[in-house]
Formats: sequence, C-alpha cells, structure tokens
Amino acid sequence: MNNVDLFHYILLLVCGAGVLTWVAGRMAIPPAVILLFGGAAVALMGRHTTVDMDPNLVLTAVLPPLLMSSAFYTAWSDFRREVLSILSLVLGAVAFTTVAVAVTVHAFAPALAWPACFALGAIVSPPDAVAAKAILDRNPLPSRLVTVLEGESLVNDATGLLLYQMSIAAAFTGQFTASRATGVFLILTFIGIAVGIACGQVMMWLIKRVPDPMLRIVLTFLMAWASYSIAEELGGSGVLSVVTCGLMLGVRQHRAFDAHTRIKASATWEVIVFVLDALVFILIGLALHGIVERMGDTRSMLSTGASVALPAIVAVILSRLVWVAIGIYLPSRIASGHRNAGRPWRPGEIAVLGWAGVRGVVSLAAALALPEQFPDRDAIVFSTFLVIFGTLVIQGGSLGVLIRLIGLRPMRGSTMSELEARSHTFRASLNELEKISKSAGGEDKNLVRRLIDEYEVRVRNNEKAHSEGSEHIELRARHLRLELDLVATSRQTLLRLHREGKIEDSVLHRLEAELDLEELRLHRLLEP
Repeated sequence: MNNVDLFHYILLLVCGAGVLTWVAGRMAIPPAVILLFGGAAVALMGRHTTVDMDPNLVLTAVLPPLLMSSAFYTAWSDFRREVLSILSLVLGAVAFTTVAVAVTVHAFAPALAWPACFALGAIVSPPDAVAAKAILDRNPLPSRLVTVLEGESLVNDATGLLLYQMSIAAAFTGQFTASRATGVFLILTFIGIAVGIACGQVMMWLIKRVPDPMLRIVLTFLMAWASYSIAEELGGSGVLSVVTCGLMLGVRQHRAFDAHTRIKASATWEVIVFVLDALVFILIGLALHGIVERMGDTRSMLSTGASVALPAIVAVILSRLVWVAIGIYLPSRIASGHRNAGRPWRPGEIAVLGWAGVRGVVSLAAALALPEQFPDRDAIVFSTFLVIFGTLVIQGGSLGVLIRLIGLRPMRGSTMSELEARSHTFRASLNELEKISKSAGGEDKNLVRRLIDEYEVRVRNNEKAHSEGSEHIELRARHLRLELDLVATSRQTLLRLHREGKIEDSVLHRLEAELDLEELRLHRLLEP
C-alpha cells in the first residue's frame, strides 16, 4: 500500500468511526464497544481490508494528545486530595492484578512459562486512560469517583511498564531482584516527571511570547508529542511526562490563555480528541487480523482462549474488585472515626470503582512490542486482545447500567454551586460599577447606570434561582429561551440583509460570530 492509499485508508477509518459513533448514540451503547466490533469485523474480512501498523508508531502518535487532554482537564486540587486512593490503585492494584493473572493463568495452562504468565499479567494490569475517559464521558458520576478513576488511568502505566520490563528481563536472563525493580521504577518516574515539568515550563514561556492563538494551540499539540518522545528517549516514562506537562498547563491556563485562545483551543482539541479516540478503538479491532494469522488454526485459538484468555479475564476483573474492597473501602471505613479523615467511600462508589477497570490500546501496544523470540508470544498477544475485548464489552458495556441501578449521581459538595459562583462574579462586577459611578459624570454616568441595572438583574436572577428552587429556575429558563428566540430573529435578519446585497461578507461573518457566541452563552446557561 503506497502513501496515497494509506491516506485514503485512514480517511475511510475516520468516516467509519464517525458512522459507528452515530450508531452507538442511537442505540445507547458505549461507542468504544461498537468501534471495537467494527474494527474486528473489518479485520476478519481479510488482508486486503487491513494494513500492518507499527504499534510503537500508533502509541507515539495517538496516545500523547489523548493523555494531554485528560490531564489538562484534571482538577489538581481534587487529585491531591485523593492521592492516597490513586496511589493504592496505581501501585497496589496493578501489582496485585499482575500476580493474580500470572498465578491464575499458570494454574489453567501449566505449559505456559512463568515469565510469560507474568508478562501477560503486567501487560493487562493497568486500566487504560483512553478507554476510561471514553466510558466516563457518557456517565455522570460523583466528582470524587471521577477524580480517582481519571487519576489512576493517567499514571498507572509506569507501574505496568516496570513489571512488563521485569518479566522480559526474567525471561531472557532468568534473574529478577527487588532492588533492580525499585531502581527501574524510580528512574522511570523521576525522568518522566522531570521531563514533563521542563516541557511544561518551556511551553508556558513560549505561550507568553507568542501572541497568535493558532500558534499557541499548535504549541500545545507539539509539546504533547515532544514531552512523550523526549522522556522515552531518556529512559523515562513518556506517559508520566505528558501527564505532568498537561497538569501544569491545566493549572496555569486560566492566566496564560486569553478568551480567544481558550475558545479556539477547546474547539480544536475537542475535534482532534474525538477523532483519535475513535481511531484507537478501531485500530484495536483491526489488530485482530494479524493476531489471527499468527495463531494459525482455529483449534489453537480456541485452546488459548479457553486456557489462557478466559482465566485472565476473570482474574483481571475479580482482582480489581478484591483490591478496591480491601485496599480502599476497608481503610476508609476504619479511618472514618479519626478527626482529619475524609468522607468514607460508599458501597455503591466502590462497586463502580471496582467495575471500571477497562483495558485498552496501551496493553495491546505492549503485547505487540514483545520481542519475536519471547516465549509463548503469540498466546500472550492473542490473550491480551481478548482481555481488552472482554473488559470493554463486559465492563464497559454494563457500567452505565450499573451506575443507573445503584443510583449514583454527582453529589453536592461543600463548595458553591454554579448559580452561587455566577452570582458572586456578577456581584463583584456590580460593586466595581458602583465605585466607578461615584466618579463618573455626564454621559458616562448614564452608561454606568444602565450597566448597573443590567448586572443587578443578573445577580437577582441567579440568587433567586439558587435560593427559591425549581420555580424560579424555570422562570430563569424561560427568560433565557426568549433571548435565544431573539438571537434567532437577529440571525434571520442578518442573512436576509446579506441575500439582498445590503451587507458585505466581512460584515456578515463578524456579526454572525457575535451571534454565535451569544447563542453558545445562552445554551450554556440553560444546561442543567
């Protein structure tokens, strides 16, 4: 396949991903599941429908922007507050799952060497950031649960990668020492975080000196790939590097970005992440063709699936449930009597936390990157694919149902509601206007008076909607919908003027952009 054909092939994949995502929305099924089935269906049609792609290239090209996006929107204060729960999953759950998978698989397939069993365990031990985000985006959850799930998926690959490297070394050298493992883990972590901090600092320095919003947005993409590649080249964790860089940008973006940059960057990243998200799951499905070719006959696949993959799937799911119960739920209950302890985890939250361990592209890329001479490589790769497929279909497909059955919803915390926060910001502007009005004179005083009247209405509407409940909320919603009708009327008039040749295209585009922003603002205010 030449370069032009490859380009056309990728375009077809994007088109197919769009269609499948639309179908998933109509069927109320997680898009990741439909996309995975779609990719697998294309793969099984034969070699003429697939292309061989380097897993490291896919990982390097696709993963950094997705990690950067997730880290950018991670609430740093919430992340720090839940750091113990996150570390419990990142270190404890990953290691526990690795051992559980290795022991279970070896019990059902004694012919599989221990290094191969531990390699499979390490490969499928970390839940995937891309898969987790794809599932969480469709299911509103309490912010604490979202923070832990996103935080875990962002940084757990360092632990999985360490165990993966240790199993490969043990297979070829027959040696494994705890001191060496600790040293490798510290190196991966230190280099990854250091490179991420350095790249974040460089990016903030450049953003302050680059006024063009488009160039700033390009910089954010380039730094996602740069931070990943530099860390990997230096022997560190590229995942930790991108996450650190993204967290730094997310914390500082409120001061570093102006409104123009923030609006354009949000729209650009949203589209790119949507396309890459869809391609990830399509590519996982497409990988089935090469895996089936290497496995050879159907009997070999069935044997591997029954003796290796099925026990691995069960071990992956059960080990996480056990660890979450013992390593997070019980300690939170025991510590609940202490004065400084936070709110203990509820059983429903623990059930969702334990069930949300979906595997994805990182596990598949790690399996495909195994050396050709690694013992039982084909069985590991095939089993990894089935584990990803199984967790996405079983856990990803049923997570929304579980959330609805338990009745989990975003909880009101001790912080302000959106209505309260909006009232405070408008009140601050109103106070500033009243100060200005004391020194204003002539026409300026009339102008300030009109602005004061407008902001008094805004403050009053939001305060009443917060304090008086659903009745005033509905009144406020009717007011906003009326404003939307007026925006639609203005838009129709603007288009009529353009059709009649009374305004130029440049005037049309500028006024249309103003109406677009006003319409977006009103729709945002109408959101529940």
